[in-house]
Amino acid sequence: MRQKKFYLMLAGQIVAVLVVGGLIFIDSSTLERWFSEPTRFIQQDPECDLHVSTCTITISPTIKFELGITPRTIPLMEPLTFSLNYQGIDIQSLKGKIYATNMDMGVHRITLSLKEDGLLEGKVVLPTCLVGNMKWRAEFPLPKQNPDDIKDTIVFTFQTDI
Repeated sequence: MRQKKFYLMLAGQIVAVLVVGGLIFIDSSTLERWFSEPTRFIQQDPECDLHVSTCTITISPTIKFELGITPRTIPLMEPLTFSLNYQGIDIQSLKGKIYATNMDMGVHRITLSLKEDGLLEGKVVLPTCLVGNMKWRAEFPLPKQNPDDIKDTIVFTFQTDI
């Protein structure tokens, strides 16, 4: 009886060590990839500059999104307001993430909340970097209209100076 209890405790400790060791060696982005579903990324026109005007993504003739950032200079270490005008889809809020593509500046979460019908807004502060000329990517997964549909994510890109 004592020997059986010993082996059960030993097995439990081995499992615990393997789980903790696995979590140390597996980062959160790997876990996110494992549990995420297939996604179609729909990007703005690469020529569109959010410093100059809003940028539009058209998914279908009836579903459109238009993002603007204020202030238009897109300063770092200051609150930025992301305004997303939309049509053809029912959305109460969108949770997104913003990250730099040319350097690891962390992942910055943003929630766009309903300001009025057809307009979502959210605020975020992006960090500064001495290197400058950071290229940023803002991703907003859309709610599925049909459970069998592939998940759509709208993507906006922009650049900031020092």
